[in-house]
Amino acid sequence: MCHLDVAQGPQAENIKKIEKAINIAGRHGANWIVTPETALQGYYFYVIDPKQKEKIKPQPSEDILSLTELCKKYGAYLFLGAGEYDKQADCYRNSCLIFGPDGKPVGRHNKMSAHVGFGAEVWSTNDDKLNPVVCSGVATGVLVCSDIWFLNYPRVLADKGAQIIVDIAAWPPTKETGTPLPSWELASQRTGLPVVVCNQTGTPKWMDMTPGQSAVIENGKVKFLYSGKEAVLLFDWDSRTGKMLSEMFDIVSLY
Repeated sequence: MCHLDVAQGPQAENIKKIEKAINIAGRHGANWIVTPETALQGYYFYVIDPKQKEKIKPQPSEDILSLTELCKKYGAYLFLGAGEYDKQADCYRNSCLIFGPDGKPVGRHNKMSAHVGFGAEVWSTNDDKLNPVVCSGVATGVLVCSDIWFLNYPRVLADKGAQIIVDIAAWPPTKETGTPLPSWELASQRTGLPVVVCNQTGTPKWMDMTPGQSAVIENGKVKFLYSGKEAVLLFDWDSRTGKMLSEMFDIVSLY
């Protein structure tokens, strides 16, 4: 998991940072590499400049070619948090795009619980589709941030055969947003599935992300957490048994 400071963008700088994180993860043998919510543009891109919405493209685009090439280099899956234009629905989505070891898309999840009408996500339109994505033969339930707060979403994924839930987030514990950890634990408890959350850090003026926790939850309880400086968080999970093999993150600094 790539625990990054990407909330303020700009996109070009975020891509460089994601490239660096992928290279670190790939050199350490990671099979799946996960980024935070809207890691491509930055969570606050619309607040910073609403005109940036006009630059959001359908994905995959040439903008992320360097990232998909790294998937091929390391033979890894990439879970990329990004805004994208949905041509079929003629709207913009807050998405998690999943690319395979050949650099080609294998699936996506569009956020279902964005704060439509106000705040940093006013640019996006919620979706209503919810299906696991198969990665390395594993039915993977993918959610974006507050999706996991609505317990019916992880339950639907479990009912559809998901073996693990991956949530990409921009959700630190704050007075305004609440503490997300209980919702992550409850999702694991109610589904019986491991839950992994890739969060982000940094100090945008609108919300301090540094307390944000990336997490591994197993059997409804926290197994390990990380918050603080930018880092790549490595751990092992056995998809055959559904059990975590690691007892803690192996933390590799980005710098």
